[in-house]
Amino acid sequence: MTSTPLWNHCSLGKRLSARILVQLAVVLFLSSLLLAQHGNEPTIKVSGCVTGINGSFRLTTYDGEQYLLKGHHSSLFSYNGMLVEITGYLKPTPTPSTQSVPKTLQIVRIKKLADSCP
Repeated sequence: MTSTPLWNHCSLGKRLSARILVQLAVVLFLSSLLLAQHGNEPTIKVSGCVTGINGSFRLTTYDGEQYLLKGHHSSLFSYNGMLVEITGYLKPTPTPSTQSVPKTLQIVRIKKLADSCP
């Protein structure tokens, strides 16, 4: 009687282990990209009115400060004209910020506060 070497039985296990390692590497890589996009910026909460014009959305606070909103683009249409609270982080601006240029707020979460703005 001839016996099959032990390593022939383990080849399936080695292929599965290699596949799992590749999948794990892909997940870790994608996670690092997401962290790199967010960086170490602290999240902030800002309340105000969402206004959308030609697919570009802004948030105007009670004191008149404006933010250009980025992210969650498809869901922003349903918040147009509503009072919301946005949790997000400020994206760096390439030029020094002035009063006439709104800050860019990357959205993490949106919460509706009222159906219309005051």
